[in-house]
Amino acid sequence: MFLLPPSTDVLRESFNSPPRPKTRMSSGAVALCKHFERGGASSEHGRHHPFWSLPAGSNENKTNTAGQILESMLAQAVWKNVMLLHHGVAVYEIRNALGFGMRWTLDLEEKPSTVQFGEEKADPTEVQDDLDKDWIINRTTLRGFLEPIAGMDHELPRNETG
Repeated sequence: MFLLPPSTDVLRESFNSPPRPKTRMSSGAVALCKHFERGGASSEHGRHHPFWSLPAGSNENKTNTAGQILESMLAQAVWKNVMLLHHGVAVYEIRNALGFGMRWTLDLEEKPSTVQFGEEKADPTEVQDDLDKDWIINRTTLRGFLEPIAGMDHELPRNETG
């Protein structure tokens, strides 16, 4: 499957929009709050995360913190990839040099074929596999924040002292 990634404007829009109509934080702020607590850090117990900033204060402050993280991640992304997860869920992922990143879900729709076959029925042996079809992105939704991939730390830059 070949699919161009969403633009940074689309990524920002989905990150900054509320996840539900009456939510007063951005999708990014909500995801940061959830991820911060799951990642072993704790805003309640004062445990810091080794990378992500603590989302604290008002909903507006949390949204601003998340927005700063997004801009930093977009500027520092060294790895960008559109891929399929289990059950054919299409996602776009960006990661920095340390392996931390963000992921968006891509809602896809088959691009209409420009070839007209007339009234003939297609030969079943010529039916295109989904991976060979052309797709368009209908909607991009922030899925969440990412930790480095376990077992791939050998590929990360080392802090050499000496």
